[in-house]
Amino acid sequence: MSNLALFGGPKTIGGEHDLRSTWAHKSLEQGLCEYTGAKYAKCVSSGTAAIISGLFAAGCGPGDEVITVAYTWVATAGSILRVNAVPIFADIDPRTFTIDPDDVRRKITKQTKAILAVDFYGHPAPIPELMEIAEERGLLVIEDACQASTAEINGVKVGNIAHVTAFSWSGKPIYSPGGGGAYLTNDRNLYERGLLAGQHPTVIQGLGTDPEILRYASMGGTGDNMRAVYTGEALQQLLDADVRTDARIRNCEYLSARLFETPGVTPPYVRPGYKHVYHIYNCLWDPSVHGVSRDRFCQALNAEGVYAVGYVKDANYRFAPESRPIEAGGPIHLRTIFQERNLYGKGCPFLCPHVVNPPVYREGDLPVSEELWQREFGIFQPDLSPPNDERDMDLIVAAVQKVVDHIDELKDDAP
Repeated sequence: MSNLALFGGPKTIGGEHDLRSTWAHKSLEQGLCEYTGAKYAKCVSSGTAAIISGLFAAGCGPGDEVITVAYTWVATAGSILRVNAVPIFADIDPRTFTIDPDDVRRKITKQTKAILAVDFYGHPAPIPELMEIAEERGLLVIEDACQASTAEINGVKVGNIAHVTAFSWSGKPIYSPGGGGAYLTNDRNLYERGLLAGQHPTVIQGLGTDPEILRYASMGGTGDNMRAVYTGEALQQLLDADVRTDARIRNCEYLSARLFETPGVTPPYVRPGYKHVYHIYNCLWDPSVHGVSRDRFCQALNAEGVYAVGYVKDANYRFAPESRPIEAGGPIHLRTIFQERNLYGKGCPFLCPHVVNPPVYREGDLPVSEELWQREFGIFQPDLSPPNDERDMDLIVAAVQKVVDHIDELKDDAP
């Protein structure tokens, strides 16, 4: 029998024998590492800050190319611009809406520094294939998993697969009303380099061990403030994250089974071995079946009480009362900044002297992305998650079916 802890013996609770309830006393970084299996995690101010930290850790900067997707939310490509690197867009898989590894291979040049994949709608990108490509070509894979915390690939948690993974807590599968995010990695050097994207100088001084990192601690790296706040709520959500996610998956699978034979509607596809966590339940609408556009169909569905929208075009335009749908939607490569190739007023970073082959972004470059953005529509996480159950899913199905049954009226009353 061991001595009392009071007299130098081991604690009954602590170390290897910790109570689950003691998570309340852990940091969110500790909880994320235990949950995902990643070695290192650093909480930051947003999912965007987490992506920027990953790009900074990978050494992406002026003249470097980062391969990503145009079929995404603006923060993905915006983070690349934020480190003054150049986005090079690859097309997507038409079933999963995630980056196409074959097109990634076609887009790699001597200037490619990293691959930034997006786990869109909650379906993980093909990270194992991308890691193989990265190994072959000496690149790093950064995973924008902001919509896919709690997801898995072949039983391994997202956050423990790519070189660096970015999470977000703002309305995501692991949620915090105060927002925030984190980047995760198994590489100590990448973890410390990510700090230089903008942590408080004293934080870098306390966490850094590499003399080359500590050289820049006094300015907080770039001088930005990416300090995390309100992490307690996200930590508490880790305790039952899988329970809530699995309940949402059951609801979405039930929806798919009910909508499978609905003319003009294609439910989400899930790649075998991948855990789709349905941040958004995303379907494809076929306007050729009924002669009605996706936007008109969504307008009718919204009137029935089901909030649905084309995500790439409008995202969640109801998140603030002053928000309105985006007039010039479409994949990112067709938007003004990329068509003008001018972010800072002097053509940078697209045309700066460090860029060897200035990119040109053309309509027709990404045929899959350019087709699907006009057809996809999504139902959002609050309507899919507990306490909603099959009875609520039946109401969604009933609304979709009602609109389809009355589709001819939408043709006669087109706006």
